[in-house]
Amino acid sequence: MKLTKAQALVLIAISVPVAIELRTVAGFFNVELPLIAVAVIEFLFLALLFVLYGLYGEGSESAA
Repeated sequence: MKLTKAQALVLIAISVPVAIELRTVAGFFNVELPLIAVAVIEFLFLALLFVLYGLYGEGSESAA
């Protein structure tokens, strides 16, 4: 399965509000999540997404 640019952008767009509300969701479970932890989690998710796009994204195969 190839990851298209549109799919990657949708994943990035969805991840931003999820990251913003992650502290609120953690608060429902009495877990205090520092802002820096949320930033690190979002950074790691975006880094993983860029790596996956590099490996399986459009244009990752050479034209034969």
